[in-house]
Amino acid sequence: MLCGKPDKCRSSKTEMPYFNSNFKISCSRGFSLLETLVALAILNAAMLGPITLAYNSIRSASLSHNTAIAAFLAEEAVELVRVKRDANIYQAKNWLDSLNVCVAGSPCLADATVDLGTAIQPCAGTCLVKYQYDAFTNSGFYQHQAGDNTVFSRQILVEELTADKEAKITVTVSWKERFLPLTSRVEIEEHIFNWH
Repeated sequence: MLCGKPDKCRSSKTEMPYFNSNFKISCSRGFSLLETLVALAILNAAMLGPITLAYNSIRSASLSHNTAIAAFLAEEAVELVRVKRDANIYQAKNWLDSLNVCVAGSPCLADATVDLGTAIQPCAGTCLVKYQYDAFTNSGFYQHQAGDNTVFSRQILVEELTADKEAKITVTVSWKERFLPLTSRVEIEEHIFNWH
C-alpha cells in the first residue's frame, strides 16, 4: 500500500541487488477539467471588478473633461453676445443689431478669435467648433474658422422677450461622448437687457 491508498500509485522503485534507490513516491494527480474551469471562473470574477472600475473611471474622466470644455464654450458665447450688445449701444445702433438673426431655426455661432463685427454670425449646419493649436506658444484655442474638427458644436439663439428692453440668450453646446451612446449637452440661458 502506497500513499495510504491501495494500488493507487505505482512505485518506480526497482529491486536491484547492487542499487539501493530509496526515494519518496508522490501521489499527486493533475487538475481535472472541472477544477481548471472553477479556477478560471474565480480568476475572472476577481479581475472583473478592477477592470469595470477602471472603465468607469476613464468614462467619468472623459465626460467630466468634455463637460468642462462645453461649459467654457457656452459661457464664452454668452460673453461675446454681451460684448456685442454693449458695442451696439456704444455705437448708437439697435442694441440687438446682428444678434436678432440668431432665432429658432437659424442659430448663430460665436468666434472670439475674429473681429467683433464678424464674431457672431449665422451658421450653416451644425455650427461645428474647431480647435487651432499654436506650436509656437504651445497653446490652443477654439474657433469656427480654421483648425481641426472637435466633437463639439455650439449654437446661439436670441429671443427678444420685451421689445427694446429684454432678450433671452440660449447657448447650447453638444457633443458625442466616446463612451456613452447618447449625445451630451450643456445649455446656458441668460437674460440681457438694453441698459441704454
